[in-house]
Amino acid sequence: MYKGKILISNYTLVNDLEFNKAVILIVKNDNEGTIGFILNKKSNYLLSDINSGSKELNIPIYKGGPVMMDTLHFIHKKTKLFQKSIKITDEIFWGNEFEKAVQLLSDKKINPKEIKFFIGYSGWDDTQLENEVDEKSWLITKTYSTKEIFDFEKLLWKNSLEKFGDYYKLWSNSPENPNYN
Repeated sequence: MYKGKILISNYTLVNDLEFNKAVILIVKNDNEGTIGFILNKKSNYLLSDINSGSKELNIPIYKGGPVMMDTLHFIHKKTKLFQKSIKITDEIFWGNEFEKAVQLLSDKKINPKEIKFFIGYSGWDDTQLENEVDEKSWLITKTYSTKEIFDFEKLLWKNSLEKFGDYYKLWSNSPENPNYN
């Protein structure tokens, strides 16, 4: 039901440090629960910080979410280069061949704008996400481009929210911390 869709945090999550102004790509949704990655929040790490074979790869790693922060994940656009990837959409795949990804980046066979790395993930139990959507904590869209997902993390929340009309446009211009307003 949600796989391949984008969740956009609503203003109701303004006090939630993890999900305030978050945009999440859902990569798995079944009767066990839902998994997604926050697309627009960089961690303090680069790929070169966590892999000794990638010292020249100053590629940012994003905060996928608060669950299992000791795990590394990635999404990409190059299905022909990875045999074990899971299809999320026609153009986006969830990869699990980390060493291969590093090698392909080092060999310049994949462009850093075609892959995105995450520490941890966002997760929900079987009905938890549905309840949060019903409570209006999240807006859902299937309308996005891969360029938005891989290139525009700073404006992704603002641009995504504005697609929902004038009411949300007001919120899209709010400061990171509304107490500063």
